[in-house]
Amino acid sequence: MLIRIGKCYLNTEEMSLLVDEQSIILEPKVFAVLMYFIEHNDRYISMTELHQNLWQDRCVSDAAVRRIISKIRSALGDDHKEPAFLQSLPKRGYKLICSIEEVSSIETEQPSNIHIPTSQRKKYNLILATFSIVFICALFVYFLPKNNHDDPLTVIDTITSEKRSLGVSNNGKYIAFSNRLSHESNYQIYLKNLDNQSIKPLTDTATLPIGLAFSDNDRYLYFSDNDVGSAKIKRISLTNPANNVEVLVSDFHFITSVFFNKNDNSLFFTGQKQPHGSMLLYKLNRVGGLIEEVTSVAQKGVYDSYADISPDMSKVAVLRVFLDSKRNNIRILDPETGNTLFNYDHHDVIYSLRWLNDEHLVFADKKQLIKLNIKTGNTEVVMNTTVTALNILNPHTLLAIKTRERLNTFIEKKLPMEVFKTAEVIQSNNTEQGRITTYHSLGNKVWMIEKRNKVNYLTLHEKHNSASKVELFQTEQPLKLISPSKSGQNVLLKHHNRTAIFNVRTNTLNYVSKTDELIGDVSFSDNEDSILYSIKTDGEWQVFEQTMADRTNTLLFKGYRYIREFEGGYIVGDEWGNLSRFDAYNNSFRALPITLPNDAIVNWAIVEDRVLWSNYNLIGNTTFYEMNINDVDGSTLLTQEFPFNEVRPYFYVDKINNLIIIKRLGKQSTEIVSLSI
Repeated sequence: MLIRIGKCYLNTEEMSLLVDEQSIILEPKVFAVLMYFIEHNDRYISMTELHQNLWQDRCVSDAAVRRIISKIRSALGDDHKEPAFLQSLPKRGYKLICSIEEVSSIETEQPSNIHIPTSQRKKYNLILATFSIVFICALFVYFLPKNNHDDPLTVIDTITSEKRSLGVSNNGKYIAFSNRLSHESNYQIYLKNLDNQSIKPLTDTATLPIGLAFSDNDRYLYFSDNDVGSAKIKRISLTNPANNVEVLVSDFHFITSVFFNKNDNSLFFTGQKQPHGSMLLYKLNRVGGLIEEVTSVAQKGVYDSYADISPDMSKVAVLRVFLDSKRNNIRILDPETGNTLFNYDHHDVIYSLRWLNDEHLVFADKKQLIKLNIKTGNTEVVMNTTVTALNILNPHTLLAIKTRERLNTFIEKKLPMEVFKTAEVIQSNNTEQGRITTYHSLGNKVWMIEKRNKVNYLTLHEKHNSASKVELFQTEQPLKLISPSKSGQNVLLKHHNRTAIFNVRTNTLNYVSKTDELIGDVSFSDNEDSILYSIKTDGEWQVFEQTMADRTNTLLFKGYRYIREFEGGYIVGDEWGNLSRFDAYNNSFRALPITLPNDAIVNWAIVEDRVLWSNYNLIGNTTFYEMNINDVDGSTLLTQEFPFNEVRPYFYVDKINNLIIIKRLGKQSTEIVSLSI
């Protein structure tokens, strides 16, 4: 039987759902619940009724039933906030609100005055499609310039929403991917058959699955499951219809990539055992279950964040990240001895890397896809695009997860935090101005960084008077606004990873740091005669004051990374973020019950007699904090939480109007794309 549900079609014999020409195989219980909704589509179905009629033989929680309903919404592409298929009402239950009709065949749009028999229509469509493809390809080849790196990517049909990771079976028949709807906290892992284009859900309980890998015989799918403070490697059986899941590795804080060495039947993964420990490459012997370290680090702030093994199993590529210098290093190791065979430094963030063949790697930074020859060290730009995950379908086809641009907004909220009332909302995407990447109001002025045609512009205008906007500085290099001074005469910027001061009156840019120097914290003094900044020298953090007039430096403190001026003294923090108040009159320190997170995307500020700071959890919330500086036991602590996938922890403060400015992200939408190389 074939049932039309809105614009979707349910095949009851095959237990599959056709959505936008994409076939999705439903789990038995998902199919049963959907059928119950269809059979009783004239009324709301309560949670109690679902328990009594579909789970009468066993006891399950309401949360388990809601997961089944979430899978139905995911398959239909429905949004619970603005439903087009399944409506839910508190205390009443669920109801299908779309049209439902039993049909004999899938409807297709044809001209009303022409009738073509089914067999002839299929043949006609095939001929027409073949001719169209050949004709388009011919035009494409004819007009394609040589060495064009801006070729369009081919989108592979999948479930619509946020994707995180991507795996490819060894026989090239299947791809696995993780997907999360905007209103869900967990990811679902799906299996797509590239031959018949069907999609089957495997599990809906994964938390931030960064690594996905098929076993060498494609009988199992392995993935990293990063629950809060408890990361695991799990295995899904692909031969068992129930797709049973078992745990292989546990007791880790965070796990990223997962891959196999077929030669010795071992599993490799990159993981972090402790919250502030190093991330290393580990090896799990699947026969004995022994876990051993493959790599090691000799200093803090160094992480082996990602790895992959070559097709011939003779080399392992390891991505090593140096947080202090923002450097990314790719090392090629011998998996047996651990010896380094090749080194390559890249001064940009690398999101993912994969072996293309035994001599070439492909990796993605925030601008490009790059091919690296591990014998010569030569690089070649494959495409100018940004992707977050990579995999290889075959030696000539690359798969990637590409993120569509979000429609973001900046929100001004009133302080103190017990109020936190929205004062104004500013759209960050504007077709005429380009994209606003930074918005910072201060008094009656607004500072922005806009990006247009790959150029970053620092602009200034009067609040509520965009016609007064002037462009102060422009660059094709990365540009970040740190903070303007209260008078608006100077602006602290980060230009191409160097901290700098831009003088609005003289239109000059003076650098505070040298290339590759790490500035830990920087701010204007209260009288704006100087700046306070910290820098790491010979492994130790030191705080300096630099005068604006002659740019002379004075050492203030050793062993401190964070610095703000406060009531004739300072609030300082050590490298672990523990804050103290320094009384200049008594030359003494008093510890504060505040610890700042040591992370580049968080922020902190002092507003009157309060400290504001932020923190986040990748799989949970962004939290903003506020505490009175004179509070010795932390009883005045106030917090505001937002989902991390909606609000990031970096913020700005308008001390004149007593506002905090945060950025709310639009809905995340990603797609899997293929690229011939």
